[in-house]
Amino acid sequence: MKYRLRRLGSLCLALLSPFIAPSAGAEPLAASLDFALHLSRLDTSLNDGQQDINTTVKQLGIASFDTEQRTLQPGLAVGYAYVSADNQAVTAGMELEGFYIAPALRSVLLDGRRLTATLTATYLYQRVKDSNADQTVTLEWQQPQLELDVKYHLSRQIVLVAGGQYGRIDADEKLTGTIDQTLTLQTGPTLGYRAGLEFDLGGDGQVGILLHRAIGDGVEIYFQRQF
Repeated sequence: MKYRLRRLGSLCLALLSPFIAPSAGAEPLAASLDFALHLSRLDTSLNDGQQDINTTVKQLGIASFDTEQRTLQPGLAVGYAYVSADNQAVTAGMELEGFYIAPALRSVLLDGRRLTATLTATYLYQRVKDSNADQTVTLEWQQPQLELDVKYHLSRQIVLVAGGQYGRIDADEKLTGTIDQTLTLQTGPTLGYRAGLEFDLGGDGQVGILLHRAIGDGVEIYFQRQF
């Protein structure tokens, strides 16, 4: 799986590289599309009514927003998801693999020269699965969340990013095989934050790193370009 993840990451970076570097002689146009490649690893805790299950979620995917309007910007994120739990006997040694999809709406609250602020509502659906000789585990995950992000330009190339996040997770874990049952897993609602730095690559391209302390704790890296 790690080999596949590295290979997929290399492919995505190769596909994204033409968008990060501007074409020679190209004239600047008003940006109307925000496109990004996201990589993240977040740890969270899901409760099944009896215990907290320590869960790790890895995601690799793309996201885009239509930025033609400031008031309401529709967006969509899709990608691969990998989920594992370290203290649940039935999933011991498993790494569930699948996909996620997340429609979103974003609004620009402030668009100053050095300071910007956006509010984003997202509804993430995630489905992952794995099996061994005795057991098949399917996890369906729903995660509504609201995010407020503020960016402050420290210089032309460096941007400070800080924001708050409010959300919850509702998941159904379906077990088939030696054990046949469906568990309801939940966490939240949780209020947290994320913060990091963004670096301007020129030609409307950026790369950023964020630390999350919210519904999931961990790190996110993104490569972004405006068209």
